[in-house]
Amino acid sequence: MHTKFVETSNVKRFMAATAAIEQRAAREACIVLGQGNAGYGKSQTGQYWATQQDAVFIRLKANCTPKWFLDDLVIELGEQAPERSCEKLFNQAVGFLVKDPKPIVVDEVENGLSQIKVLETIRDIGDLVDVTVIFLGREYVWGRLKRYPQFATRVGARADFSAETREDVAKCVAELAEVEVAEEVVEKIYLQSEGHIREVIKAIKNVERIGMRADGKVTAEMTKGQPLTHEWQRAGSTKR
Repeated sequence: MHTKFVETSNVKRFMAATAAIEQRAAREACIVLGQGNAGYGKSQTGQYWATQQDAVFIRLKANCTPKWFLDDLVIELGEQAPERSCEKLFNQAVGFLVKDPKPIVVDEVENGLSQIKVLETIRDIGDLVDVTVIFLGREYVWGRLKRYPQFATRVGARADFSAETREDVAKCVAELAEVEVAEEVVEKIYLQSEGHIREVIKAIKNVERIGMRADGKVTAEMTKGQPLTHEWQRAGSTKR
């Protein structure tokens, strides 16, 4: 299992956005928005940043309500007995954050678009305790959020997650693979993954399996005819 985190171009854009928000002129512009298609590494980047910054990381569930979010927030902040009403939960969360301010990372924020009061609750908390709030969501989130003035004026920085470049994939292979990998195989990973970091990581694991069996450098010939992303894993499981 790979535990090292590689700073790809997507990660660098996100880090630049979070750094910019700390220098914001307007106090209320406390929200950083990271958006992009599924599989481009938003969640992993948000979790990594949350760990580094001692932030709270929460994934919004489908059909989330303000109370559901507040329940999750209070539990993540360390309270074992959350209050029952929405108002008391809100005050409980604010009380925790006033004593110990922490940034809040909200993943899959698109799940809050159908009930905007969920996102307004998060915005209210950010305003009251003056902490950075990170919204992570799909590529259409900003288009929806900017319809609401209360969010359009509070998103102080944005970072778009896109397909990883050839250089990003090569960097991931160099830093994560526990076997030596030929450049032609790196190119194959890039093409098959279509720049999705999830598929890049899967391909690296599959290349490692090939390399460990061969006890040497993984060459193009060794991977000939084999998809290295999720299709390769499915094919391998049917053979077993």
